[in-house]
Amino acid sequence: MLFQRLLLSITLVCAGPLTAQQTDAPQGIIERTASAHPIHYFVSLPTGWNAQRTWPVIVVIPDAEREFRKTAALFADARGARPFVIVVPMVLGGGGTAQQHKTDFDYPDSTWRVADRAGYCDFDEDGLTAVLDDVRRLYHTDSRIFLTGWEAGGHVVVPQLLRHPERLRAAAIVTPNFLGRCVVPSTRSLTDAESRIPVRVFGGDKDPAWASTSPLVTQSARFDSLARARGFRSVSDSLIRNGGHGALAADVVGYFASLLQH
Repeated sequence: MLFQRLLLSITLVCAGPLTAQQTDAPQGIIERTASAHPIHYFVSLPTGWNAQRTWPVIVVIPDAEREFRKTAALFADARGARPFVIVVPMVLGGGGTAQQHKTDFDYPDSTWRVADRAGYCDFDEDGLTAVLDDVRRLYHTDSRIFLTGWEAGGHVVVPQLLRHPERLRAAAIVTPNFLGRCVVPSTRSLTDAESRIPVRVFGGDKDPAWASTSPLVTQSARFDSLARARGFRSVSDSLIRNGGHGALAADVVGYFASLLQH
């Protein structure tokens, strides 16, 4: 089985981009290794994908369960017939210490050595840069992304928003953890366009972890204050009626789809 997975990865890298009709992985989910970094990522192409147009892309950072392929399938289902390319990078920073949870990843020892040398913040930073370069080249995606993540995924989403506003079309952060991980001092002021990037925090009204006294609510408020202090003017909250605990994939994809019309 391991040999087959390695062979599939080599085949995908050598063969170049696949059309939507050529993806024979389960549920159309493709696993790739970035061409310029050892990070892995999962891709799901929308129905009708072709190389003759530019496609919007949603990058998803899972919670501490780190179910990367399952997350790609979840958002692919929520996408339906919408034109989004779904990308789920296998980041290390979305949860507890990754070295203590190696079974959540399918990285070889060589990748863990890279991560140990770089540190998880830089591994994810450089890895995400490589992933975005790949998907633009291979799948003709927009230069700016829709970014989302939930719970511990906030440890990766928030630094990306603060560090790379030029990359984002919008962000939807669901019941986020925020402890200041990987957040670096600001080196420049936002442009007017960057300051108006839509940033929305989602929570479900049936989610017990989103009660007013929850640590998640407190951490979200800290993020809100920091984002506004950094110059983001379009930070808002959305309480999803009958929403439970989780990624709120259908609501997030629907929100991003509404922004495509503007």
